[in-house]
Amino acid sequence: MAIDENDNKYIYIIVGQNIRRIRKEKHLTQFQLAELIQYSEGTIANIENSSFQTFSLEFLYILAKKLNISMNEFFYGSNLPVVNSDKESDPSNK
Repeated sequence: MAIDENDNKYIYIIVGQNIRRIRKEKHLTQFQLAELIQYSEGTIANIENSSFQTFSLEFLYILAKKLNISMNEFFYGSNLPVVNSDKESDPSNK
């Protein structure tokens, strides 16, 4: 699946992919993960499959705590864009 970095839902795709990766690394099914964090299996499936169900930082915090990982794990990915906040380097700002 191609990911458009300009899509507002891009970060949800990256996080969903990382949740799936982490879940599989922990040898958990979607059902087991849902039971562990007391959410529905459908919620886990929608997030992992990029059905664009939004989720909160609290959800990620609960997930990280129960899986004994850093919240940073959810945002890793070579496809993440690099944001340059240095406005002086932007020629359109001169």
